[in-house]
Amino acid sequence: MKNRLLPTVLFALGVLFLFFPILIVAPMSFSGDRFLGFPPKSWGLIWYEAYFSDPVWLAATWRSLRVAAVSALIATLAGTAAVVGLSRFSSRWRAGFTGLMLAPAIVPNVIIALGIFMLALRFGSTDSEVTLIFAHAAVGLPFVVMIVGAAYRQTDPTLEKAARVFGAGPLRAFWTATVPPLVPAIAAAFIFAFFVSFDELVIALFLMGGSETLPVRIWNDLRFEINPTIAAISTFFVIVTALAMGLAEFLRARATRRQGNN
Repeated sequence: MKNRLLPTVLFALGVLFLFFPILIVAPMSFSGDRFLGFPPKSWGLIWYEAYFSDPVWLAATWRSLRVAAVSALIATLAGTAAVVGLSRFSSRWRAGFTGLMLAPAIVPNVIIALGIFMLALRFGSTDSEVTLIFAHAAVGLPFVVMIVGAAYRQTDPTLEKAARVFGAGPLRAFWTATVPPLVPAIAAAFIFAFFVSFDELVIALFLMGGSETLPVRIWNDLRFEINPTIAAISTFFVIVTALAMGLAEFLRARATRRQGNN
C-alpha cells in the first residue's frame, strides 16, 4: 500500500498541475466583470456573447477551421498512403523513410516555420492560406503515420491477397480488404491532425501577415490587453478539443481491439 501511495500522489499532483490553468480560466470565462479577475465578482455569459457576435473573432475562427480541415484531410490521405506504401519497402528503407516522415513531430516548430517562411518568401507565397494548409499538413503527417501505422501493422496481409486471388484488381482489393479495418484509426488520425493544425501558432505567425487564424488573433489580442473574451474562447475550445480527442482515442483503441481480436 505504501509503495503505491507515492506514485498515486505524484500522478495526482501532475494532473492537477496540467489542469490548474483550466481550473482558473474556465470560471473567469463566465465572469460578468469588465476585466479578468479571479475569483469573478459577478457571473454571466457576456464574453461568450461578445465572441459569437464579433465578426473579427468569427472570421479568424472560420479561417482556422477551414485550414485545419483541409490540412488534416491532406495529412490523412498522404499519411495513410505512405503507411501502405512503406509496408512494401525493405526494413532498412522503411525505417529511414518513416523517420523522415516523423521528423516534423521532433523538430521544433520555430525551425519548421522559419524554413517554410524562407521558401514561401522565395516564391512569393507568404500570407497565403494554401501555403499554411500544406505547412500544417506536414506538421500533422507524423501523427497520421503513427496512428494508422500502428493499426496497419496489426492487419492481416492475407486479406488483400485473398481478394486478389478471387479476382479483385489491386485498387479494389485494397479498398475492400485493407481499408475497412483501418477506418477507425484513419478517423482518429484525422481528428488529431485537425487539432494539431487548429491549435498551431508559430507557423501561422510566420506565414500569415494580414490574415489571422484564431491562435494568431488570440496572440495579437494578448499583446495589447487581457480581454475576457479570450477566456471564453479558450474554455469553449478546450471543451471541444477534449471531446474530439476523447473520440479520437476511443476510435484508436477500438481499432486496436478489433485488430487484436482478429
